[in-house]
Amino acid sequence: MSAGTRLLGEVIAWACPGVSVTHSDLVRALEDAGLDPGVARELAPRHAFSRACKRLSEQRIIRPVAEDAATVKFQFTQESREGDRYEYRLETTLTLDKQTGAVTCELPGLATVAQEELDRCISARTGSDVTKVVQKLFERQADLFPIRPSGGTYFVPQRHAAFIDKTQDLLNRVGGRLLRFPVPAGTAEGDRSVTQAVADGLAAVVAEHRAAVAQFGSDTRGDTLERAAEKIRTTKFKLTAYSEYLAGERDRLDRAVADAERVLRDKVAEIAGEPAVV
Repeated sequence: MSAGTRLLGEVIAWACPGVSVTHSDLVRALEDAGLDPGVARELAPRHAFSRACKRLSEQRIIRPVAEDAATVKFQFTQESREGDRYEYRLETTLTLDKQTGAVTCELPGLATVAQEELDRCISARTGSDVTKVVQKLFERQADLFPIRPSGGTYFVPQRHAAFIDKTQDLLNRVGGRLLRFPVPAGTAEGDRSVTQAVADGLAAVVAEHRAAVAQFGSDTRGDTLERAAEKIRTTKFKLTAYSEYLAGERDRLDRAVADAERVLRDKVAEIAGEPAVV
């Protein structure tokens, strides 16, 4: 590719095979890469315990049985095989404090093992966690347009090149890697593929707006409705920001967003008991 070639953006993919990094090291890597360390906040104990259960579930079944604002209770059921059948015996009930991560149950030995495993899962970050951090960063600062239905490989517009540099720096620091393939402007297939990826990505976002609005009812909070309206406004802004990529797809997407706005207005009117505006 010659110097001065105009780029539409990059196709990127990242991988974090075997990555294991402490929470503090991940925060430091984010800071050193010039990225927001807040996205690496502690895993909620509720979710970390689900991971810990994978190691605790040998020869037992673990199921949540009750939950309130402060705690979650899990039932531990012992599984054993007698001849040609399995037998199940209630072992204990374990309570997890969702705020502090403290574990209590009637079996002190099991409580100790569970607490140790939970603490390990809270403090450690896996490749999957790092991927979630990267995705969260993109949600806040850039856009990923999938170039295949199953995801994993994305087109990113050129305006976000500096952010991709920082993301690559982060992944290098934690043992992951980022693959980057520049997409030059002016090739028939390249231009067409970028238009399709961006248009399909924005169309999927509009479809998500409509699906969310369809679930709203009389018990939907006002702030939920306002967030929905803000998301639609953000999508309208993106249509303008990425208009150079959309070619003939722009009119179709403008109509789809306008229709999503209308559906939201009608839903708000319905909830308020007002006649819909035709």
